[in-house]
Amino acid sequence: MTSSPDRPDPTRALQIALIMSFVGGFLDAYSYVGWDGVFAGAQSVNIIVTAIAVAQGDWLAATRHLPSIAAFCMGVVSAGSLKTPRMASLSVRLDLAVLALEGTILLLIGILSPLLSASLATAVMAFAAGLQLTYFGHLHAWTYNSTMTTGNLRNLLEALTSITFNRNAAAKEQAIALSKAIAAFAVGGAVGGMATLQLHGRAICMAAPVLFVGICKLSGLSHRSSPTGTSA
Repeated sequence: MTSSPDRPDPTRALQIALIMSFVGGFLDAYSYVGWDGVFAGAQSVNIIVTAIAVAQGDWLAATRHLPSIAAFCMGVVSAGSLKTPRMASLSVRLDLAVLALEGTILLLIGILSPLLSASLATAVMAFAAGLQLTYFGHLHAWTYNSTMTTGNLRNLLEALTSITFNRNAAAKEQAIALSKAIAAFAVGGAVGGMATLQLHGRAICMAAPVLFVGICKLSGLSHRSSPTGTSA
């Protein structure tokens, strides 16, 4: 069955979510393995590690994660500003522009990696992760997270609980979709970790073509039905 221009294509929307999740896992594995144990997307870990370092009086270790945290916040704010009614009224496909920007950022990090400091590289990646997390936050009618899995795991367990105890058939589709998103994140992390061990800084270049595939998939959806935080 084909979807009308204003109705989401569920298969393509899921494919885009899986691409986003794969890249999110790849990005965190790459930043952790390749750039001093700092995460691009999992800011909870960065904050906990920073707090532990402060408690231990290791101020150098504490500051190592701060650029990533700050840049992630900037990415979230930037993506949020793009979802205002004024920006949404523009004729430009902002969802495609955001993906193109993220892909370009990752490609440049890979190419320029021998010249970049760890602080700068992780900050730029965290900015990209913040953009992705905030702008692409829906899968069909549900919120999901493409740069970390805690929220997805919680929502999956809630859906499974609803299926088991409330006989909620509608929750089955959500559980299947979230299971696939979590699996895609894990596969991306495994591929990203192995690639970084072999290719070092240039490994992130592998993620850029995946995002450009996402652009192709996303271009087939109308802007109203794209899996951004402004529509479901």
